[in-house]
Amino acid sequence: MKSIQKWHFLTAFIFLTFGCQKDDICPPGTETTPLLVIEFYDAEDPTRLKAVPGLVVRATGKEENFLGPTTTNAVSIPLRTNENFTEYSFIINAGTETENEDVVTFSYSPTLDYLNRACGYKMDFLNIDVTTVNDGDTWITSDIILQENVENETEAHISFTH
Repeated sequence: MKSIQKWHFLTAFIFLTFGCQKDDICPPGTETTPLLVIEFYDAEDPTRLKAVPGLVVRATGKEENFLGPTTTNAVSIPLRTNENFTEYSFIINAGTETENEDVVTFSYSPTLDYLNRACGYKMDFLNIDVTTVNDGDTWITSDIILQENVENETEAHISFTH
């Protein structure tokens, strides 16, 4: 009987020691798929941030607004991970008589970046490019790519002047 108890104890000890794995928990603060950060600058003084009044940001083909209406000088927006482009409508003075919409396309190369077993993957967006549809009444006067690769959200990637 004692021999059976010893084997049960030894089996349980081995199972508990070697059969269990550490919890795979992704720690807080781990990088995730970054948002595209855009800052808005004054066209007359491109070194000065300038808020956009009544800004609405909407993904083309969608009814609901992603952002706004709000007055802000910077936005962070997601890019599509299953395509190599994302298109947004940027509307200034939304809901007023002077409302103006510009359609902007962001092109890029989505690239998976393996973090670890617990956190999995994040998506980076490389070689970003910007195209604003010129409809003859654009309020975005120019765009400048500040960082070609979107790998984090710590600094702006693109600036628009208006």
